[in-house]
Amino acid sequence: MAPAAPSLAAAQNRTGLAEEVDPTRRPYHGRPFQALHAERFAHALARTLTDPDLRDLPLTGGVDQWADSTDFPGRPEAVRAAVDALG
Repeated sequence: MAPAAPSLAAAQNRTGLAEEVDPTRRPYHGRPFQALHAERFAHALARTLTDPDLRDLPLTGGVDQWADSTDFPGRPEAVRAAVDALG
């Protein structure tokens, strides 16, 4: 994991945009390394949304989190089609 991740997580907490989330690393699904589990921050931020159209959108993450293809992000038409399919 990037050494800066806990510092960035702490900076997110300082913005006051959402409830504070523990910025420390945690075990990653029984594997021998630690991860931030940044979804905790995404959920905290999502809970502050007041616009129902935004609040009802799924938390899908970045394309590299759900597309198992190194070529996919470089194909904007495919990315747009996938995003449109989510809505």
